Amino acid sequence: MKNFELQQIDLQIINALQIEPRVPWTALSGILGLDSVTLARRWERIISSGCAWSVAMEDAGHRGSTAIVEVQCHPGQVLRTAGQASLDRDIISIDLTSGSRDIVMTLTARDDDELAEYILTRLGTLPGVRSTRTYILNSILKLGANWTVQALSAAQVNSIPRFRPPRAAAAKVVPDQLATGIVRVLEKDVRASNTELSRELGISGQRASDALATLRMQQALDLRIHVAQQYSNWPAVTWYFLQVPVAPWWRGTVRGWPCPRSSSPGWPSGNSTSSSRSPAAAGPTRCAWRRSWNPGFPAPGWRTAPR
Repeated sequence: MKNFELQQIDLQIINALQIEPRVPWTALSGILGLDSVTLARRWERIISSGCAWSVAMEDAGHRGSTAIVEVQCHPGQVLRTAGQASLDRDIISIDLTSGSRDIVMTLTARDDDELAEYILTRLGTLPGVRSTRTYILNSILKLGANWTVQALSAAQVNSIPRFRPPRAAAAKVVPDQLATGIVRVLEKDVRASNTELSRELGISGQRASDALATLRMQQALDLRIHVAQQYSNWPAVTWYFLQVPVAPWWRGTVRGWPCPRSSSPGWPSGNSTSSSRSPAAAGPTRCAWRRSWNPGFPAPGWRTAPR
Protein backbone atom coordinates (compact mmCIF):
# COMPACT_ATOMS: atom_id res chain seq x y z
CA MET A 1 0.00 0.00 0.00
CA LYS A 2 3.02 2.28 -0.05
CA ASN A 3 2.72 5.34 -2.31
CA PHE A 4 -0.97 4.59 -2.91
CA GLU A 5 -3.55 7.28 -2.29
CA LEU A 6 -7.31 6.84 -2.42
CA GLN A 7 -8.96 9.62 -4.40
CA GLN A 8 -12.44 10.91 -3.64
CA ILE A 9 -14.00 8.79 -6.38
CA ASP A 10 -12.30 5.71 -4.86
CA LEU A 11 -13.85 6.49 -1.48
CA GLN A 12 -17.21 6.95 -3.17
CA ILE A 13 -16.90 3.53 -4.82
CA ILE A 14 -16.02 1.99 -1.47
CA ASN A 15 -18.90 3.80 0.21
CA ALA A 16 -21.35 2.56 -2.43
CA LEU A 17 -20.17 -1.03 -2.04
CA GLN A 18 -20.35 -0.77 1.74
CA ILE A 19 -24.04 0.04 1.30
CA GLU A 20 -24.65 -2.74 -1.26
CA PRO A 21 -21.59 -4.91 -1.97
CA ARG A 22 -23.16 -6.64 -4.99
CA VAL A 23 -24.67 -3.62 -6.71
CA PRO A 24 -24.08 -3.79 -10.50
CA TRP A 25 -21.55 -1.35 -11.90
CA THR A 26 -24.14 -0.28 -14.46
CA ALA A 27 -26.43 0.83 -11.61
CA LEU A 28 -23.62 2.89 -10.05
CA SER A 29 -22.57 4.52 -13.30
CA GLY A 30 -25.18 7.28 -13.24
CA ILE A 31 -24.82 7.81 -9.48
CA LEU A 32 -21.03 8.25 -9.48
CA GLY A 33 -20.67 9.79 -12.94
CA LEU A 34 -18.30 7.20 -14.45
CA ASP A 35 -18.98 4.39 -16.90
CA SER A 36 -19.25 0.84 -15.57
CA VAL A 37 -15.96 -0.31 -17.12
CA THR A 38 -14.03 2.50 -15.41
CA LEU A 39 -15.72 1.78 -12.08
CA ALA A 40 -14.85 -1.91 -12.30
CA ARG A 41 -11.26 -1.08 -13.22
CA ARG A 42 -10.87 1.34 -10.31
CA TRP A 43 -12.31 -1.23 -7.89
CA GLU A 44 -9.84 -3.85 -9.08
CA ARG A 45 -7.04 -1.34 -8.55
CA ILE A 46 -8.29 -0.57 -5.02
CA ILE A 47 -8.44 -4.20 -3.89
CA SER A 48 -5.17 -5.10 -5.64
CA SER A 49 -3.46 -2.35 -3.64
CA GLY A 50 -4.75 -3.81 -0.37
CA CYS A 51 -6.46 -0.55 0.59
CA ALA A 52 -9.86 -2.28 0.67
CA TRP A 53 -11.12 -5.83 0.70
CA SER A 54 -14.37 -7.77 0.90
CA VAL A 55 -15.59 -10.12 3.62
CA ALA A 56 -18.38 -12.70 3.66
CA MET A 57 -19.43 -14.57 6.79
CA GLU A 58 -22.36 -15.75 8.82
CA ASP A 59 -23.95 -12.72 10.45
CA ALA A 60 -22.53 -12.21 13.95
CA GLY A 61 -25.94 -11.14 15.23
CA HIS A 62 -27.34 -14.54 14.26
CA ARG A 63 -24.62 -16.66 15.80
CA GLY A 64 -25.43 -18.02 19.24
CA SER A 65 -22.74 -16.36 21.37
CA THR A 66 -20.27 -13.52 20.95
CA ALA A 67 -17.45 -12.16 23.08
CA ILE A 68 -14.94 -9.34 22.99
CA VAL A 69 -11.46 -10.47 24.05
CA GLU A 70 -8.61 -8.20 25.13
CA VAL A 71 -5.22 -9.82 24.61
CA GLN A 72 -1.86 -8.93 26.11
CA CYS A 73 1.08 -10.39 24.23
CA HIS A 74 4.66 -11.14 25.14
CA PRO A 75 7.09 -8.48 23.84
CA GLY A 76 7.60 -8.67 20.10
CA GLN A 77 4.80 -11.22 19.59
CA VAL A 78 1.84 -9.01 18.68
CA LEU A 79 2.01 -9.48 14.91
CA ARG A 80 2.60 -13.20 15.26
CA THR A 81 -0.44 -13.54 17.55
CA ALA A 82 -2.63 -11.44 15.27
CA GLY A 83 -1.48 -13.32 12.18
CA GLN A 84 -2.38 -16.70 13.69
CA ALA A 85 -5.71 -15.38 14.97
CA SER A 86 -6.58 -14.13 11.47
CA LEU A 87 -6.62 -17.74 10.25
CA ASP A 88 -9.41 -18.69 12.67
CA ARG A 89 -12.92 -18.39 11.20
CA ASP A 90 -14.43 -17.94 14.67
CA ILE A 91 -12.49 -14.71 15.19
CA ILE A 92 -14.33 -12.14 13.09
CA SER A 93 -12.38 -8.96 13.89
CA ILE A 94 -8.87 -8.15 15.11
CA ASP A 95 -7.71 -4.67 16.19
CA LEU A 96 -4.13 -3.83 17.17
CA THR A 97 -4.38 -1.26 19.94
CA SER A 98 -2.42 0.94 22.29
CA GLY A 99 -2.99 1.08 26.03
CA SER A 100 -3.16 -1.77 28.52
CA ARG A 101 -3.87 -4.40 25.87
CA ASP A 102 -2.21 -5.22 22.54
CA ILE A 103 -5.13 -6.75 20.63
CA VAL A 104 -8.92 -6.53 20.82
CA MET A 105 -10.71 -9.30 18.95
CA THR A 106 -14.31 -10.36 18.42
CA LEU A 107 -15.01 -14.05 18.89
CA THR A 108 -18.21 -15.85 17.85
CA ALA A 109 -19.54 -19.34 18.51
CA ARG A 110 -22.75 -21.25 17.84
CA ASP A 111 -23.71 -21.46 21.52
CA ASP A 112 -22.46 -20.70 25.04
CA ASP A 113 -20.86 -24.13 25.44
CA GLU A 114 -18.81 -23.71 22.27
CA LEU A 115 -17.83 -20.18 23.31
CA ALA A 116 -16.74 -21.40 26.76
CA GLU A 117 -14.71 -24.21 25.22
CA TYR A 118 -12.93 -21.74 22.93
CA ILE A 119 -12.17 -19.27 25.73
CA LEU A 120 -10.96 -21.94 28.16
CA THR A 121 -8.88 -24.02 25.76
CA ARG A 122 -8.32 -22.76 22.22
CA LEU A 123 -7.73 -19.09 23.03
CA GLY A 124 -4.68 -19.90 25.14
CA THR A 125 -3.07 -21.85 22.31
CA LEU A 126 -2.53 -18.74 20.21
CA PRO A 127 1.22 -18.06 20.07
CA GLY A 128 2.59 -15.15 22.05
CA VAL A 129 -0.43 -14.68 24.35
CA ARG A 130 0.48 -13.55 27.86
CA SER A 131 -3.02 -12.87 29.27
CA THR A 132 -6.62 -12.34 28.15
CA ARG A 133 -9.72 -10.59 29.44
CA THR A 134 -13.11 -11.64 28.03
CA TYR A 135 -16.42 -9.77 27.80
CA ILE A 136 -19.47 -11.89 27.03
CA LEU A 137 -21.97 -9.90 24.92
CA ASN A 138 -25.62 -10.05 25.88
CA SER A 139 -26.84 -8.55 22.61
CA ILE A 140 -25.62 -6.46 19.67
CA LEU A 141 -27.08 -2.98 19.27
CA LYS A 142 -25.04 -1.79 16.33
CA LEU A 143 -22.67 -3.67 14.01
CA GLY A 144 -19.46 -2.33 12.55
CA ALA A 145 -20.64 -3.73 9.21
CA ASN A 146 -23.07 -0.82 8.99
CA TRP A 147 -20.32 1.81 9.26
CA THR A 148 -19.24 3.54 6.05
CA VAL A 149 -16.56 6.01 4.98
CA GLN A 150 -19.36 8.56 4.44
CA ALA A 151 -18.07 9.81 1.08
CA LEU A 152 -21.47 10.01 -0.64
CA SER A 153 -24.22 12.59 -0.42
CA ALA A 154 -27.59 11.63 1.03
CA ALA A 155 -29.08 11.73 -2.47
CA GLN A 156 -26.42 9.35 -3.78
CA VAL A 157 -26.93 6.96 -0.85
CA ASN A 158 -30.67 6.89 -1.45
CA SER A 159 -30.15 6.21 -5.16
CA ILE A 160 -28.13 3.03 -4.66
CA PRO A 161 -30.38 0.01 -5.34
CA ARG A 162 -30.47 -2.57 -2.54
CA PHE A 163 -30.49 -6.32 -3.09
CA ARG A 164 -33.63 -7.92 -4.41
CA PRO A 165 -35.68 -10.15 -2.09
CA PRO A 166 -36.06 -13.83 -3.05
CA ARG A 167 -38.80 -14.95 -5.40
CA ALA A 168 -42.10 -15.99 -3.86
CA ALA A 169 -41.44 -19.53 -5.11
CA ALA A 170 -37.96 -19.68 -3.54
CA ALA A 171 -37.31 -22.16 -0.72
CA LYS A 172 -37.79 -20.51 2.67
CA VAL A 173 -34.96 -22.50 4.30
CA VAL A 174 -31.41 -22.73 2.98
CA PRO A 175 -29.68 -26.00 3.97
CA ASP A 176 -26.61 -25.48 6.17
CA GLN A 177 -24.32 -27.15 3.65
CA LEU A 178 -25.49 -24.84 0.86
CA ALA A 179 -25.24 -21.76 3.10
CA THR A 180 -21.68 -22.72 4.03
CA GLY A 181 -20.82 -23.24 0.37
CA ILE A 182 -22.14 -19.79 -0.55
CA VAL A 183 -20.07 -18.21 2.21
CA ARG A 184 -16.95 -20.02 1.03
CA VAL A 185 -17.37 -18.72 -2.53
CA LEU A 186 -18.18 -15.17 -1.48
CA GLU A 187 -15.23 -15.12 0.93
CA LYS A 188 -13.04 -14.91 -2.15
CA ASP A 189 -15.15 -12.20 -3.80
CA VAL A 190 -18.47 -10.88 -2.47
CA ARG A 191 -19.23 -9.70 -6.01
CA ALA A 192 -19.01 -13.18 -7.51
CA SER A 193 -21.86 -13.55 -10.02
CA ASN A 194 -24.72 -16.00 -9.66
CA THR A 195 -23.17 -17.86 -12.59
CA GLU A 196 -19.93 -18.26 -10.63
CA LEU A 197 -21.87 -19.40 -7.57
CA SER A 198 -23.75 -21.92 -9.71
CA ARG A 199 -20.54 -23.30 -11.19
CA GLU A 200 -18.68 -23.51 -7.88
CA LEU A 201 -21.58 -25.10 -5.98
CA GLY A 202 -22.79 -27.40 -8.74
CA ILE A 203 -26.38 -26.10 -8.63
CA SER A 204 -28.58 -24.17 -11.03
CA GLY A 205 -28.17 -20.41 -11.33
CA GLN A 206 -31.74 -19.90 -10.14
CA ARG A 207 -31.21 -21.95 -7.01
CA ALA A 208 -27.98 -20.10 -6.27
CA SER A 209 -29.72 -16.76 -6.75
CA ASP A 210 -32.68 -17.78 -4.55
CA ALA A 211 -30.48 -19.15 -1.76
CA LEU A 212 -28.30 -16.04 -1.69
CA ALA A 213 -31.33 -13.74 -1.64
CA THR A 214 -32.96 -15.76 1.14
CA LEU A 215 -29.84 -15.69 3.32
CA ARG A 216 -29.54 -11.94 2.90
CA MET A 217 -33.23 -11.30 3.56
CA GLN A 218 -33.02 -13.38 6.75
CA GLN A 219 -29.88 -11.43 7.73
CA ALA A 220 -28.02 -14.71 8.07
CA LEU A 221 -25.25 -13.62 5.70
CA ASP A 222 -22.98 -10.64 6.33
CA LEU A 223 -21.28 -9.08 3.29
CA ARG A 224 -18.83 -6.30 4.08
CA ILE A 225 -16.37 -3.99 2.38
CA HIS A 226 -13.52 -2.90 4.64
CA VAL A 227 -11.01 -0.16 4.00
CA ALA A 228 -7.59 0.16 5.61
CA GLN A 229 -8.22 2.79 8.26
CA GLN A 230 -5.28 5.01 7.38
CA TYR A 231 -6.53 5.29 3.80
CA SER A 232 -10.05 6.33 4.73
CA ASN A 233 -11.19 9.80 5.73
CA TRP A 234 -11.78 8.45 9.28
CA PRO A 235 -8.32 7.13 10.18
CA ALA A 236 -8.58 6.91 13.99
CA VAL A 237 -10.52 4.20 15.85
CA THR A 238 -11.09 4.28 19.60
CA TRP A 239 -12.44 1.50 21.81
CA TYR A 240 -14.58 2.63 24.76
CA PHE A 241 -15.55 0.27 27.56
CA LEU A 242 -18.62 1.86 29.07
CA GLN A 243 -20.52 1.38 32.28
CA VAL A 244 -24.08 2.65 31.87
CA PRO A 245 -27.28 2.55 33.93
CA VAL A 246 -29.82 -0.22 33.47
CA ALA A 247 -32.37 2.29 32.14
CA PRO A 248 -33.31 1.48 28.52
CA TRP A 249 -32.99 5.00 27.08
CA TRP A 250 -29.32 4.64 26.13
CA ARG A 251 -29.89 1.70 23.75
CA GLY A 252 -31.84 3.71 21.19
CA THR A 253 -29.41 6.59 21.50
CA VAL A 254 -26.41 4.42 20.63
CA ARG A 255 -28.17 2.94 17.61
CA GLY A 256 -28.90 6.37 16.17
CA TRP A 257 -25.70 8.24 16.96
CA PRO A 258 -23.42 8.53 13.87
CA CYS A 259 -19.94 8.11 15.39
CA PRO A 260 -20.06 4.69 17.07
CA ARG A 261 -19.22 1.96 14.56
CA SER A 262 -20.47 -0.82 16.81
CA SER A 263 -21.96 -1.20 20.26
CA SER A 264 -22.83 -4.18 22.44
CA PRO A 265 -23.99 -4.44 26.05
CA GLY A 266 -22.03 -7.14 27.80
CA TRP A 267 -20.60 -8.47 31.02
CA PRO A 268 -18.70 -7.23 32.99
CA SER A 269 -19.06 -3.95 31.04
CA GLY A 270 -20.41 -2.81 27.71
CA ASN A 271 -18.24 -1.70 24.81
CA SER A 272 -18.37 0.54 21.79
CA THR A 273 -16.06 1.37 18.90
CA SER A 274 -15.93 4.93 17.58
CA SER A 275 -14.22 6.39 14.51
CA SER A 276 -12.90 9.93 14.32
CA ARG A 277 -11.04 12.14 11.87
CA SER A 278 -7.80 11.99 13.91
CA PRO A 279 -6.47 10.63 17.22
CA ALA A 280 -6.77 14.15 18.67
CA ALA A 281 -10.49 14.11 17.91
CA ALA A 282 -11.12 11.09 20.15
CA GLY A 283 -11.35 13.30 23.25
CA PRO A 284 -13.89 15.74 21.74
CA THR A 285 -15.79 12.74 20.40
CA ARG A 286 -16.12 11.36 23.89
CA CYS A 287 -17.41 14.70 25.20
CA ALA A 288 -19.88 15.06 22.33
CA TRP A 289 -21.03 11.51 23.00
CA ARG A 290 -21.82 12.31 26.61
CA ARG A 291 -23.65 15.52 25.69
CA SER A 292 -25.70 13.70 23.05
CA TRP A 293 -26.90 11.24 25.66
CA ASN A 294 -27.91 13.93 28.11
CA PRO A 295 -27.99 17.66 27.40
CA GLY A 296 -27.35 18.16 31.12
CA PHE A 297 -23.79 16.75 30.74
CA PRO A 298 -22.51 14.62 32.29
CA ALA A 299 -24.90 11.75 31.60
CA PRO A 300 -26.18 10.36 34.92
CA GLY A 301 -24.75 7.00 35.86
CA TRP A 302 -22.60 6.75 32.73
CA ARG A 303 -18.82 6.48 32.78
CA THR A 304 -15.93 5.16 30.75
CA ALA A 305 -14.42 2.12 32.44
CA PRO A 306 -10.66 2.50 33.01
CA ARG A 307 -8.90 0.17 30.60
